[in-house]
Amino acid sequence: MDEQIEIDRVTQDMFAVLNGQETPLLTRWSYRADDPFAVSLSISRPSGRWIDWLMSRELLVAGLNGPAGIGDVRLMPFEDGEFDVLEVRIGDDEGFAALEFDRDLVERFVDSTYEIVAAGDESDMIDVEAEIGKLTDTCFG
Repeated sequence: MDEQIEIDRVTQDMFAVLNGQETPLLTRWSYRADDPFAVSLSISRPSGRWIDWLMSRELLVAGLNGPAGIGDVRLMPFEDGEFDVLEVRIGDDEGFAALEFDRDLVERFVDSTYEIVAAGDESDMIDVEAEIGKLTDTCFG
């Protein structure tokens, strides 16, 4: 699918299968250097609106290698004999959606995020003083 890499961000569109349905959903994975710990997964609805979910890049990497996640986002790689898949479950015990992605495409997306911010360099990308300023301005402004 379509991948765009800029100096400070990367986005990749890819299709997902929802709970084994035949019609794929368009999704968009995004990563930005100014939010280096997070990956955004946006899901297109038939209405044209997007639903956004955030997860840590570390969780996504862990999920590519084995079951990961204990909250609203859980990941599980598996092979069904024909396809190498990453299942992403979003939601809670009362209701969830299971999205199936081509694992190779997700791995390529993760690799492209490391071109933006290398593993272990995430903290170097955050201006702590500016973030504290945002918090204090919001609380007292």
